[in-house]
Amino acid sequence: MFKNNFFIVGLIALGWIAYKKIILAKKILITVKDFGFSGGNFLSPVINVKLQIENPTDTTADIQKISADILLQNKIVGVVYQDINQKILANQKTIINFNVRLNLENAAIILISNKFKNQTLELKGNVLVDFFSIPFNYEFKLP
Repeated sequence: MFKNNFFIVGLIALGWIAYKKIILAKKILITVKDFGFSGGNFLSPVINVKLQIENPTDTTADIQKISADILLQNKIVGVVYQDINQKILANQKTIINFNVRLNLENAAIILISNKFKNQTLELKGNVLVDFFSIPFNYEFKLP
């Protein structure tokens, strides 16, 4: 009898934890705070990205990974995959910095073929939080 009750209580506890994590994943807010060129050189420019990740819930969140592509006219010119392994406490926010080195060959072909007319870099990615993938997008107008 005790084993059955223990099993039921365990299932309820696991269900409650899963429910809290699903709610957490739906409420996490991701904002691009900074996106710009920094470092690198002419042949291999680097873009620095700062993401603000906000946890407005009463549950601690674990950020596992960031993966993102930088696109120029829907062609990938930069890629990032970064393990983060950082916690965000309940009702807190944090800033995550990462760098993306651009593939200048692809970017140059696109830019030259379009004569530098109003080009936009697009950052499309996902942050893995408590095993849930949360998307983010950002556009940056080239000068």
